Amino acid sequence: MKPTIREARPEDRPALIRLMGVLNEFETTIEDNRADASAAESHLDWVSGEIAAQGGVTLVAESGGHVVGFLSFAIEEDPGTFVRPEHRRHAMIWDISVDEAARGQGIGRALLDAAEAQAKAAGIGEIRLYVLAGNARARRIYAEAGYRDYERLMAKRL
Repeated sequence: MKPTIREARPEDRPALIRLMGVLNEFETTIEDNRADASAAESHLDWVSGEIAAQGGVTLVAESGGHVVGFLSFAIEEDPGTFVRPEHRRHAMIWDISVDEAARGQGIGRALLDAAEAQAKAAGIGEIRLYVLAGNARARRIYAEAGYRDYERLMAKRL
């Protein structure tokens, strides 16, 4: 069954918190500095505030009357002069999560496609995202969707 992609509504909040918790827990298996599911609600509130301030949206994927995935993106602008002015404004995907039972059904790809369409309709010419280096599955999915390395953030624990 093809999911319905729509903008999140207030009544989706419990599902968004749950899915953010799923994402947080998964990321703790990749990076030991990631917050667990207990941070899901506060992170969702922060993301919602940034979207309200900068523009953007949280999209949900609904299947069988249940929210089975979400994606949040904001409109950002590169500071300074290191990027040409016409390329500074872009959409930035902050979070994407799909229920484990719904994975492999194209829901993540449908969310990406919808985010790209909304960004393009808003006059945005580029969409970016962060992915943990250790998240091979997500990196593969993003590459298959046409995403490429843009810049690499490196870290060293002290």
